[in-house]
Amino acid sequence: MLDMLPTERIGRATWLLAQGRSMTVREVADALEITPRGARAMLERLSRVVPLVDDGGLWRVASEERTASDGEVA
Repeated sequence: MLDMLPTERIGRATWLLAQGRSMTVREVADALEITPRGARAMLERLSRVVPLVDDGGLWRVASEERTASDGEVA
């Protein structure tokens, strides 16, 4: 997987989470062969366009999509 492009890594992370998995930053980093810092940054960026939440250290797809009026961080 080391030859994956960033777009492919983002797609893979989105796919894993869309399947209903809850993942830690470390699990995402290990699955994509990137650093935990890079995985956290990716998850934070993804959460702007995909309804992801950090639920006590486990990232998952939110049960409902958030909006700016719900307090979503812009």
